Amino acid sequence: MKNEILQELWKIKDQVAVESDYDIEKLAKKLRAKERESKTPIVDLTTKMQIKNKKAL
Repeated sequence: MKNEILQELWKIKDQVAVESDYDIEKLAKKLRAKERESKTPIVDLTTKMQIKNKKAL
């Protein structure tokens, strides 16, 4: 029995890869544009980076 959830995730991953011509730079550019349009951060690493920097001090 195959895992249907994993199959669906792999299908979506493959679709995203095709849409960006298997180019990670194109994918990143597309995601940044989508983030700017939505005015809501998709991923916010600033807090995580601040915590990491404080630990380094």
